[in-house]
Amino acid sequence: MPEDEREDMLSILRELRPFYFWIFITQFAIWGVVVFLSERGNCAEVGYISCAVTMGLKMSGLVPLWLITSVILVDVGRYVMVLLPNLRGKIRAEGKVEGEVQMHNRWSAWNSRRIESERRGEPFNEPPPVPDDRSKTDEMTSSNRQEGG
Repeated sequence: MPEDEREDMLSILRELRPFYFWIFITQFAIWGVVVFLSERGNCAEVGYISCAVTMGLKMSGLVPLWLITSVILVDVGRYVMVLLPNLRGKIRAEGKVEGEVQMHNRWSAWNSRRIESERRGEPFNEPPPVPDDRSKTDEMTSSNRQEGG
C-alpha cells in the first residue's frame, strides 16, 4: 500500500503527522492557559500539586476533542489546497470568456461606427480595438460619440 493512503478512516497520513501534532499541541497550550487562569485562585488555597492534578483532570476530557479537531483542521486544509487551484482555473476561464465577450462588443461597436461613417461618406480614421490597450480604445470611443452626437 502506498504511504499516502489510509488504511482506515481513523489513521493519519505519515506526511501530515507534524501538522496534526502542532495543532494538537497548540490546542493543549491554549486550553492549559484557560484552565490555569480559571483555577489559579484555588491553587493558593488547595496547594499547587492538587491544583495541577485538578487541571490535568479537567483537560484530560478535552483530549478526544483536540484529536478530532486536529484531524478536521488538517483534512479541511488539505481539501482546500486541492480545490483552490481548480477554483482559480475556473475564475480564469470565466474571466477569459468575459474578456472575449467584451472584445467582441468593442469590435461590433467599432464596426457599426465604421459602417455608419461609410454610409454618410465621411472618412473613418479610428483604429480597430486592440485587446492590450482597452483604455485608449474606450477613450477614442467616447470622444467619437461626443463628436458624432
